Amino acid sequence: MKNTALLLTFALLIPLSAFCEINPNEIVKKADLKRGLGNVSHSFNVTITDQDHKKEVYHVAFKDVNNSLTEQTEPERARGRKILMHDYDIWLFTPNIKKALRISLEQKLTGQVANGDIARTNYAEDYEAKLLGIEKMDNIEVYRLDLKARNNKVTYGKIEYFVAKKDFSPVEATFFALSGKPLKRANFSEFKPIQGMSRATKMVVQDYLQKDKVSTMIFSDHNPEKFSESIFNKERLEF
Repeated sequence: MKNTALLLTFALLIPLSAFCEINPNEIVKKADLKRGLGNVSHSFNVTITDQDHKKEVYHVAFKDVNNSLTEQTEPERARGRKILMHDYDIWLFTPNIKKALRISLEQKLTGQVANGDIARTNYAEDYEAKLLGIEKMDNIEVYRLDLKARNNKVTYGKIEYFVAKKDFSPVEATFFALSGKPLKRANFSEFKPIQGMSRATKMVVQDYLQKDKVSTMIFSDHNPEKFSESIFNKERLEF
């Protein structure tokens, strides 16, 4: 009887110990690479359409996770609009104003898309992850993670994040304001081989309460590229 009890206890401890060995921050790091290229210097395009088929296109010069320059190329009337990100600081430049304006990562860029959704997407650096469990979503096993902001400069206060267990692909995320209010939900899809790894090229963002408000982000034309340090200089945006 005693041996049976010991065996039962041991059997119960195996899945628990395996569960505890999973490092949630490592899960987030691996999922980050499925959404971007990490610290690889490169350029890419982002096409954003909303529920009314309004389209905007941006070209991003990405130096590393802390430095990027986003320039709007469509529509014609908004061409030349630029967003410079350095660490947690972000500035907007428009040809009409001729001066860089300080803005925030959480401010809306267009539709349901915030500035930080393009300029700063490094969840592993900005959030502390906690593993809440392993669940089934659309017939696949996913890690359910709670991501809490490491500081109040990030885009969101908290993210509820679902990552595929088999290959660490991001599946779904719910974003919360710093106040704790739920803002929107996003789904990641259309994984394609980019620079030797399968990465998400589509992100559909839906308002948390007004379900009919949707923005679709398509990421394309990823190209390794080196940039001059001068293009990430705020003073350059004032000319």
